[in-house]
Amino acid sequence: MEELRKDPTRGRWVLVRPRAKLGPDGACPYCPGAESATTEIAAYRNDGSTPNGAGWTVRVVPASDPYFRIEHELIREGVGMFDMITPRGAGELIVESPRHDDTLASMEPGQIEAVLWMYRDRLLDLKKDGQIRDILISRHHKKPGVSPHHPYSRITAIPIVFDETRRELREAREYYQYKRRCLYCDMLRQELAAEERVVKLSSAFVVLVPYAARAPLETWILPRQHGCSYEETLTPETAPDLARLLSQYFRTLAKSFGDPGYELILHNAPNLRSRILQGEWATIRDDYHWHLEVIVHPERANRVGGIFVNERPPEASAAELRQAWEGP
Repeated sequence: MEELRKDPTRGRWVLVRPRAKLGPDGACPYCPGAESATTEIAAYRNDGSTPNGAGWTVRVVPASDPYFRIEHELIREGVGMFDMITPRGAGELIVESPRHDDTLASMEPGQIEAVLWMYRDRLLDLKKDGQIRDILISRHHKKPGVSPHHPYSRITAIPIVFDETRRELREAREYYQYKRRCLYCDMLRQELAAEERVVKLSSAFVVLVPYAARAPLETWILPRQHGCSYEETLTPETAPDLARLLSQYFRTLAKSFGDPGYELILHNAPNLRSRILQGEWATIRDDYHWHLEVIVHPERANRVGGIFVNERPPEASAAELRQAWEGP
């Protein structure tokens, strides 16, 4: 039985589920010509092409063994002193390109922009479901123990708020309650004034190495215009700008830093339609600021008792990235 169980000593949720049996290796189910192996949820297609056939540029399919499923009935119950929730939600893959060997470093900015628009479309669609509280979009490159595979981003929609999101929301809310300003907007103003951790500046976004980077080359990409929700603020003006920055950044990693493994995560507001407590997230549109975070070699992150240990000053990492930056 799959269950979300809450650890009352730490306030953290744990998903308890049987280990899935992996099927035999074979032909890639995400390459053109193999569309019948998966069921299409959404796609951007060339004119005249039909669902579950060739002719697509970006395609969304169910994850082969999702942690959370839309078919589950949402049940919240107490088990003695403990809390349990059934893992209702969704697990989807955004297949980013028809080309099996593509990466974010090899894709053209226009292809990356199409992926960014699909992020928006899936967030808008999944947030129509009031039983989904939070949605994580993430992407791994060269994950240890995982064979090279077709390029995709993963969507995980869940009936609770992710622990890390909850901590971020709490810090942003407390800062706003004290200062009546967005924490992230204040951070951007200070970083732009100091310049030493800013890697790249565009008309709509700032690429920077955060002040307290958890690992060498950790990078954040933040919109200069305040907004709590990615799907509400991506526009025909900002999407190409973001796509160009991502293309240049990942080309820089590939050419100047040995194409390292990384994890890309979209940090975004949860589903505001799914408030449970009265007044919950009352100031979120003012206090939270969506952004992208990239951790290079996340498996190498060093920590002691939960405290990250970074052996390279963030200012040095930012200087290296600025010097190696691929693009104007």
